[in-house]
Amino acid sequence: MGIVKVTRKRQITLPKEVCDRLGISPGDYVKVYVDGDNRAVVERVLGIEELAGSLNPGYSLRGLAEELDRQRKYGER
Repeated sequence: MGIVKVTRKRQITLPKEVCDRLGISPGDYVKVYVDGDNRAVVERVLGIEELAGSLNPGYSLRGLAEELDRQRKYGER
């Protein structure tokens, strides 16, 4: 999809087309590793906002810490 240059700090800029295809947006986290064929692989990983409800459905991320403190204080959970 293109050739990118590695900077002195060993950084690269992912082309917009790659980011669009992988669903990567500014601020997202990616996993980078080398596969069995010595190729660098970049994978998008889920952020905290996307994982927030997966282990505790029904709770929004906004105000979650305060809500959990309140529940712990009053033994609701």
